[in-house]
Amino acid sequence: MWFMIHNINAPDALARRPAYEQAHWDYLRAAQDRMITAGPYFSSDGETRIGSIFIVDFPDAGAAKAWIDEEPFTKQGLYARHSIHVYDHRWPKVPET
Repeated sequence: MWFMIHNINAPDALARRPAYEQAHWDYLRAAQDRMITAGPYFSSDGETRIGSIFIVDFPDAGAAKAWIDEEPFTKQGLYARHSIHVYDHRWPKVPET
């Protein structure tokens, strides 16, 4: 089942990010078979990072929560908060059989 994990940066996240960035990337690489897509999102100025979104494949919401709880940015408080939602891929449409 796919889940969208919506992360909102803590106010000081950008300043503290470099210290944990390698661990963050290593953690994501270790889960690459579960990653559908991931990336930051920005304020309307197109430059200020305000958070990130992961679309991940886990058997249930508990597994997705356990995974994001161990993510280095989460553990170091770089995300002020996150939410987990079931994600239903609808576009581009998959051809009907």
